[in-house]
Amino acid sequence: MNRLLFLDALRGIAALSVALFHYTSVYRSLYGHRFSPAFDFDYGLFGVELFFMISGFVIFFSFDRIKSGSEFLFNRGIRLYPTYWFSMITTFVVVQTFGLPGFETTFTDMLVNLTMFQKLAQVPDVDGVYWSLFSEWMFYLMMLGLFMTNNLKRILWVGPVWVLLSLVHKYAFSFGPVGALLNLYHGVFFYAGILFYLLMKQPEKKNIILGHLLFSIAAIVALYLPEGLPHTLVVISFFAVFYLGLMGKMEFLVNKVLLFLGSISYALYLIHQFIGYVIINETRHLFGDSLLVIVPPLAISLTAAWLITTYIEKPAVSHLKSWYKQRSGHALPQEKKAPVSGFAKPETVPTK
Repeated sequence: MNRLLFLDALRGIAALSVALFHYTSVYRSLYGHRFSPAFDFDYGLFGVELFFMISGFVIFFSFDRIKSGSEFLFNRGIRLYPTYWFSMITTFVVVQTFGLPGFETTFTDMLVNLTMFQKLAQVPDVDGVYWSLFSEWMFYLMMLGLFMTNNLKRILWVGPVWVLLSLVHKYAFSFGPVGALLNLYHGVFFYAGILFYLLMKQPEKKNIILGHLLFSIAAIVALYLPEGLPHTLVVISFFAVFYLGLMGKMEFLVNKVLLFLGSISYALYLIHQFIGYVIINETRHLFGDSLLVIVPPLAISLTAAWLITTYIEKPAVSHLKSWYKQRSGHALPQEKKAPVSGFAKPETVPTK
């Protein structure tokens, strides 16, 4: 069994966790629930941090295979944009049709959202989860800059500086909008993912890399402890899961259910939040005080994510990869299967 399949399972867990968090804790804070708050899944909030760690791992190894910066950008684009565009336009139409107090956007906002860079224009997201896609792109562009300047090999020098800037930004001096461009709050998770990839690829540097991981954990404690010890422990547990996974100790996660969720996780992440809120608003009168009120949005989101993955994402990626091969004369890299980013579909992974 490919040891890295556990990453697909983690993506499935992360996407489902975020959805449950939105349907319980966040919906309650926005519109109120009638079932007990004891059922709220507060810790699902940190599914995004888990996504970022996975992205750090898999994006860094992708640079071992690409031939140019344009190839990297094309590969990222075809895997992220078609699914995003369909999901975003669908969300816009649903919200405009049924209404969602406090979260309606304009047609112009929707057009700006097509870029994924609406944050730069200070335009609201068509769906609340889209903020994380900007962070993903900032990470991609940072790594691309290091690749183009032949500095990826210096990541063990760049990374600690990046993490230190995160601490400075939080506790000493705010870098303002630059902090968002440099991912100064979540950058430590991307860097941790990179470190786990290096731990797999360069076992001879194990002690050095483990030292960097401990430093990253210490930084996370400093960043997250103000939010509470339980939240901090949940985030730190991701490090243990990654380490055990690389050691082949997380194979119990590699099952059909979690792998299925992993396979549709990008579409599920994109489609579930605001459409899910609309579904709860429209059906909550049927469930009274029952927790079952979250079943319709969850079932519909899972079904929609499968349909989008099957009939939008896969055909689009296949068609665009064929077009790229015809135009450039060579295919995009192909090896063994693994996630292409924390959010996108499985692609390839180098083997030792």
